[in-house]
Amino acid sequence: MKNFLYKEIKLCMAPINIIFLLFTMMIIIPNYPYYVPFFYLCLSVYMIFNLGELNKDIAYSMILPIKKSDIVKSRCILIAAYEITGIILTLPFVFFKHNILTMQNDAGIECNFAFYGFQMILLTLFHFVFFTTFYKKAEKPGISFLISSIVYWIGYFIFEFPFWVNSIFQNEFIKSLDSVSPENFNVQIPFLISGILIYIIGWIVTYKVSANKFNKVDI
Repeated sequence: MKNFLYKEIKLCMAPINIIFLLFTMMIIIPNYPYYVPFFYLCLSVYMIFNLGELNKDIAYSMILPIKKSDIVKSRCILIAAYEITGIILTLPFVFFKHNILTMQNDAGIECNFAFYGFQMILLTLFHFVFFTTFYKKAEKPGISFLISSIVYWIGYFIFEFPFWVNSIFQNEFIKSLDSVSPENFNVQIPFLISGILIYIIGWIVTYKVSANKFNKVDI
């Protein structure tokens, strides 16, 4: 699997994918929807699959002495590692934003524990839809990206809407989720833990469903 992952990086990763990781610094933009920088990770998923298609990655992988499910597994590991790297890279910028800039975000939820929990759920929805639709036929990643992007932005609206309207309703629970004060961390951390668990379980389900679909594809 180590050598196969190396093949994934050589055939499917491009410099633009590394550049998109740097877009995590957009998290320090004042009054900005913080889900947007993470969508560049989703766009990178499409570009990885698209470059793989251009380089005939699946055709090449099929002649190797491996199982078809290993092709899906290696891509899942690659994307998971890429997403986690992007999430980790945001942390210094979040620290800078909260300790140096100290500006409230009027465009949506603050960058806190709850936000990261919600974001991991959105990434899970995105890559589940993307992988399962792509490996149904193992072609045309653009269609998979379109469908999964729609799901991502619908999820974005669902998660952000309560924070948009809370200036009207002044709900204390929503205020706690939108806070960066340590006294509200006990309310936010369960959402982070839930997001992490959903992310882990989501990858397992994504792999199994996608591998089963890909095994039925006649290459």
